[in-house]
Amino acid sequence: MRRVFPAALAACILLAGAALWARQQSPATPASATEIEHRVESYLRHYYAWGPAFTVKADAPEPSLIPDLYKVPVVVSYQPKGAPTPETDRAVVFVSHNGRYLIRGALSDMLTDPFEVARNALAAVLPGHPYIGPAKACVNVVEFSDYECPHCRAAQPVMKQLEKQYPQVRFTFINFPLTEIHPWAMNGALAARCAFQQNPADFLKMRDEIFANQDKITPDNAYNMLTTLATQAGLNASTLQACMASPATRKRVNADIALGEKLGVNATPTMFVNGRPAVGGNPVMLNQFISYELAQCGKAKPETNK
Repeated sequence: MRRVFPAALAACILLAGAALWARQQSPATPASATEIEHRVESYLRHYYAWGPAFTVKADAPEPSLIPDLYKVPVVVSYQPKGAPTPETDRAVVFVSHNGRYLIRGALSDMLTDPFEVARNALAAVLPGHPYIGPAKACVNVVEFSDYECPHCRAAQPVMKQLEKQYPQVRFTFINFPLTEIHPWAMNGALAARCAFQQNPADFLKMRDEIFANQDKITPDNAYNMLTTLATQAGLNASTLQACMASPATRKRVNADIALGEKLGVNATPTMFVNGRPAVGGNPVMLNQFISYELAQCGKAKPETNK
């Protein structure tokens, strides 16, 4: 999936330095909320050369972790000519109280674990999803994936290699169909979910069959193709079809989508290694994250302000 915001917008900044800088630059008289919103929209549009196909909307400034900086949520939508629906991305920028200086980045509290929220949210749902590896593992790798996504298919050999390389790690698969750009992705997610519910042992066969036949599946033939693939994987076709039609199954997939969105997933595949996000299935990055987390197993956690 194409990301509207460049990666630079997610770069980290040092809190202490930002606070000192903001104090030195911001006069006593703050800019109005409306001025800041319009200035942020105009500046970002010019900086990234966002033309008429882009819609840029800055929300009202909010207090941030640093008293001298406002937090300004920004929503950018991109709809190229002929596209049925726009792609939407969200980010946060930080602005000095006088409305002059902008920081593109994320504020981090160094006395908290930056991955704890994601790790806990994922731990709460892992038992209800297909996985490979030990049920109770010190390191959990969670993959948010879309069956119609070419990058997700390309990531599968990487994930299979990691599964062999790290048998002590639990690898969990969660559906995240990008329905706005992939017309049969939801059907793929429903079929995979139903395969898991019918027989967890056959889920991996179904997953592999869908990715292997990705180029052959279309919005028009998806239902029949997925049924055929399920039969080839050893599943009962009638049971699968009834499950795919069930509102409860769609509700479960939608819950997975909501979870991913809550955790900031906006591209597939996105992996979380003990809550640490890794977008794109880069094998070097995933190896680095997994090795680091394995080395931390049994060690005392970093100091926090709790």
